[in-house]
Amino acid sequence: MTLPPTWTPTPTVSATDTPKPTATPTSTPASTNTPVPPTEAPTDTPAPTATPKPKPVAKAIVTAPQANLRKGPGTTHPKAGVAKKGDALVIIGKNKAGDWWQVQFNGKPAWIYKNLVRAENAGGIKVAAAIPTPPPAPTAKPVPPTNTPQPVASNPCAKSGGGGCLWHLRSGPAFAPNVYGLKLTFGFVHGGRGDEAQGSYFVWLEKNGVKLPIPDSVRSWTGAKRSGPNGEYNYEYTVGLSDLPDKKIEGCYTGWVLNGYAEQDSPQFQFCVPDGQGEVWMLFDQN
Repeated sequence: MTLPPTWTPTPTVSATDTPKPTATPTSTPASTNTPVPPTEAPTDTPAPTATPKPKPVAKAIVTAPQANLRKGPGTTHPKAGVAKKGDALVIIGKNKAGDWWQVQFNGKPAWIYKNLVRAENAGGIKVAAAIPTPPPAPTAKPVPPTNTPQPVASNPCAKSGGGGCLWHLRSGPAFAPNVYGLKLTFGFVHGGRGDEAQGSYFVWLEKNGVKLPIPDSVRSWTGAKRSGPNGEYNYEYTVGLSDLPDKKIEGCYTGWVLNGYAEQDSPQFQFCVPDGQGEVWMLFDQN
């Protein structure tokens, strides 16, 4: 006998819920305190310091029409150049006597006679540390002896009328600036007559043993005298620079007075013109 089939129940699969994704919690970093830089304490602003005033520069302003500069304080030193009126030279020293300034000239030290300039701001100038010594004086060449000695005149004015020297130097020499030559301003007066001007006289003059070309046609005059920077005079003549033996005004000169007959009528006289000067004044008296 066949058994009828039996019903076997089919198992039912129940639906399962799909799991929802869950958010992963993230940790929030804890806040940290940012350090604040320290505040610097205010500092005092230094007070401005006063700027020192520059020291005034000592200068020598040339007042002569022309002034020679020397390599040392004296006319025996070689020339270092020539400055003209109005030139301003910086003073850097002086000599011990204080009559020469050491200045800057063309970038080198030179010396100028103080009477030829006007000094400014020179109160603190000190004696120069190195002062050149004067060059040795030139030695005269010895004169060879002669067998016959030359006679020496006891009276240089023996030929002048037989009465000896009439003229004698009473005053001078005195000097003033002049750059155009050697200017002679001489007075010939009679002191016993109130310094009355005497005419017809002139001079013989030499430099370095060379006679200067002074013409005998230029004589002293009578009457009114002229006034010069150093005194009155009644004789005037200028020897040009080109007629001087060494083409220089400064230096020493020797001479004497000549009368109307061109005879020596005074003892020999001598004068030395300083650097920067050129006018010479002398007063001769026959009293």
